[in-house]
Amino acid sequence: MGKKVAVIIPAYKSRFLQQTLDSMVVQTNQDFTVYIGDDASPQDLKNIVSLYQGKLDIVYHRFETNLGKKDLPGHWERCIEMSKEPVIWFFSDDDLMPCDGIERVLKALQECGEKNIMFRFPLVVVDGENNEMYANPSFTDEKISGYNFLLDKLEGRIRSAACEYVFSRDVYQEGAGFVKFPLAWCSDDATWTKFADCAKGIIALPGKPVCWRNVEGENISNSDCYDSRKIEAINLFLKWIINYYPAKLNEKELHHALKTYVYRILHYSVNNNFGLCELWKICRILWTIHSSVALSVALRLCKVKLNIKR
Repeated sequence: MGKKVAVIIPAYKSRFLQQTLDSMVVQTNQDFTVYIGDDASPQDLKNIVSLYQGKLDIVYHRFETNLGKKDLPGHWERCIEMSKEPVIWFFSDDDLMPCDGIERVLKALQECGEKNIMFRFPLVVVDGENNEMYANPSFTDEKISGYNFLLDKLEGRIRSAACEYVFSRDVYQEGAGFVKFPLAWCSDDATWTKFADCAKGIIALPGKPVCWRNVEGENISNSDCYDSRKIEAINLFLKWIINYYPAKLNEKELHHALKTYVYRILHYSVNNNFGLCELWKICRILWTIHSSVALSVALRLCKVKLNIKR
């Protein structure tokens, strides 16, 4: 019988890649294959990967053209196309896997089957020295719907990273791959929401967390040179929510979540680096949901901009 789990690493950076692969070498169950898709990186990833031949069942492929700069979700998809296993654990080139991660996935597959499933690990955010910076709240439900996941994310109750999620290939195919926004900003949140609905909910895998690494200057999320494209992606994400959940647009819970999200993302993630024209575009989108949502966001953020000028 073939292996059931494909660990997919769309790779570009070398700095933490060995730590990532080391976390896989010590897995208590080695019944998985690692696929590394090198996005034409200028760094020498191949030599790092060669150190793990014989330690891991590992497949390395260097793509001759860099796709991530213009279509990052497209690179993710071509990395998944390298694999054939029925279950996909989408990982990063700098994150860390709990030592019993694969064992917990395989145990959950025995209980739930290999079709129409999506699992989620607890998440801890770490810095470049592996110091804990943030931990998501403990799971309160064994299973959560895509809509409730989206509300949690919009409200800021949780952080989310690709390495948390394990999903079956049929869910990936039914969901038609990743939702594509500029820089892949917000793409993951929309994608996990959609995949969760395809799987009829996300099943929690309590226990040791995965570690998502967030290092200054290493991630798009903490780099301010991309702010205008982030705002473009936010607009598209809001439109995606409107089109994806039309039956939910009158719900006050969603209204509150959207007001919270837009304020938080522009005030903190973009550090108020937006113009009134950009704010106007966002508010026009929010107006199609409800006028009170748009007005609340406009007033609150205009006050922020005025206070900054003073």
